[in-house]
Amino acid sequence: MNPKVSIIMGIYNCESTLEEAIESIIKQTYENWELIMCDDCSSDGTFEVAKKYKKKYPDKIKLIKNEKNITLGPTLNRCMEYVEGKYIARQMEMTFHIEKD
Repeated sequence: MNPKVSIIMGIYNCESTLEEAIESIIKQTYENWELIMCDDCSSDGTFEVAKKYKKKYPDKIKLIKNEKNITLGPTLNRCMEYVEGKYIARQMEMTFHIEKD
C-alpha cells in the first residue's frame, strides 16, 4: 500500500501561477495524495482559482481561507491542522513539477 502524502500550499495573490502549480500535482503518477491550500486573504482571483479545483477534486483538495493576512509561516501551520497523510510535502504556488515523457 502506498502511504498518503499531504501537500501543503500557502497561497497569496498567485492567480496567474496557481492553476499550473495545481495541475502539476494532479498530473503526477503517484495517486495517494491530498492537497491542502490556505489562502492568506488574496486580493486577486487566487481564491476563486483554488475553489474551482476544490469543486473539481473534492476528495483530493482541501481549501481554507484566513480571515486576515497572517503571512506564510502561520498560513502553512493552518494547513498542517488538516493533514491526514503519513508524509508531508510543501508546494509553492509558483513551483511546477516537470511531466515525465
